[in-house]
Amino acid sequence: MKIGIIGVGNIGSMILEVLDKNDEHEFYIFNRSVDKIRKYEGYDNVKVCTSVKEVYLNSEYTFLCVKPQQTPPVYEELKNLEEGTRILVSTAAGKRIADISKATNKDRIIRIMPTITSKISIGITAVCYTNSITQEEKKQFEVLMTPLGELMELEEEKFDAFTVLNSSGPAFVAFILESFIEGAINIGVNPDYARDIVLRTFEGSIKLLEHVNMEPSRLKYLVSSPGGVTIRGLYELEKNGVKGSIMSAIYEAYKKSQEL
Repeated sequence: MKIGIIGVGNIGSMILEVLDKNDEHEFYIFNRSVDKIRKYEGYDNVKVCTSVKEVYLNSEYTFLCVKPQQTPPVYEELKNLEEGTRILVSTAAGKRIADISKATNKDRIIRIMPTITSKISIGITAVCYTNSITQEEKKQFEVLMTPLGELMELEEEKFDAFTVLNSSGPAFVAFILESFIEGAINIGVNPDYARDIVLRTFEGSIKLLEHVNMEPSRLKYLVSSPGGVTIRGLYELEKNGVKGSIMSAIYEAYKKSQEL
């Protein structure tokens, strides 16, 4: 399959490198900053292009992976190019299909919202399609995206919430993990041990919740003894408004996504 990627930053490079595991694909890539794509010049199945036009006209699927604020000039370059059977796949947060279609003069559009965890094939990617995408093409796209993990068809109205939980979520999780690790170091735990203990604790807790289909609040009560160590720590978290801060962070990120 011939796959185009416009914008080879974090998301574009992830899509290229994960899908490149399938030797059947040919890639056509373009990035404004040439330095970011020099490493792909030696790939036999990757053609480094000199323009948006070259990528789009040579590809069956063109992944548009530029940042939301950088989309207008790219849309303008796509506007007068023949669509034919080509499909444009947008990863830009906050950019609705109707607006993309109007700005690019294209009808065959797929909107996706991937996550950085798709790099190791365990992510969930939200997807929605224009009416011009056939059922057969949807199935073909699902097969194409399999190496990135699960594909979830979602109403476009829910994309902003999905973006915060799934795409921004790893950053919030990393912040919480970092807090645990630094807390461990503060009470005398070796930094390397602290990292291993914290990562295993989070991994084990998640797997337990999944395995027994348990609500997080139930796990919290199972671990807490009356007047014990755990409930003292939970009291401090509540007293300092940690839960409220996390909820507020999610809400503010959600509002920002709607503004893009």
